[in-house]
Amino acid sequence: MKKIFPILIILSLLLTSCGTVEVQSDKMQVYTSFYAMYDFARTIGGDDADIHNIVPTGTEPHDFEPTAADIARLSKADVFIYNGGIDGWAEKVAANLPETVRVVCASENLSGTESDPHIWLNFYNAQMQMESIYKAFATADNGNSQKYLDRMTEYTSKLDRLEEEYENAGLRGKKLFVTHGAYGYLCEEFGMEQIALEGISGESDPSPAQMAAVVGQIKNEGAPCIFYDPLEGDKMARIVASEADIEALPLYTFEGDGENRDYLTIMRENLNQLKRII
Repeated sequence: MKKIFPILIILSLLLTSCGTVEVQSDKMQVYTSFYAMYDFARTIGGDDADIHNIVPTGTEPHDFEPTAADIARLSKADVFIYNGGIDGWAEKVAANLPETVRVVCASENLSGTESDPHIWLNFYNAQMQMESIYKAFATADNGNSQKYLDRMTEYTSKLDRLEEEYENAGLRGKKLFVTHGAYGYLCEEFGMEQIALEGISGESDPSPAQMAAVVGQIKNEGAPCIFYDPLEGDKMARIVASEADIEALPLYTFEGDGENRDYLTIMRENLNQLKRII
């Protein structure tokens, strides 16, 4: 991979110099590394910015590698936003972009991206990421800065109210059985314990011994369900659910969403699902 990136960057520069990358809008051009960053950017940007997501819908951010054409498009951006950790390719690309591109690492000054990059599943972290995006927008497109601020303020107020619903839902002390160990920040914020079949990245299948251990623990705890990330699929969850005679239910990581829903909608849906363990 270390050898591939310089080649892609050279190819992207050739594409750019040949005039194959064109921006046909006067609006601020914003590119994001995956869906969560895309949604935060479009929430704040509204109709005043063109927001483009590099990772295709339904693709795992962990697995994505940009093409030379992707990098060429990024080189023409006004702002490029990435999370860090989950989108390892983005940091490498960002280091080689022209100085005209304002790069935002939305997880900067927020701890945990190396051990668990899913920091946006914590409401405070999500709002801090939105603030970083707003500041970049206000600098790159100062004429619309007040509108960006108004959108961010309105949206984070809604998140505050939803966060309060989580606090009052009775989740503290509950065990959360999941196939993908991506919900650590959510569990930490609301006092739940995450018990996962797979690691944080979800890239390896659990062994039969791991499966049996989790099934046994589910039965001992009397847990009503196991949760899975729909982006990864429900295969493992349904095997466990069948063995333990429980339900397999979706719980979104917001790495991607085929229905193009926003963060508030997804987190409200997650709360509705989590109420099953109360």
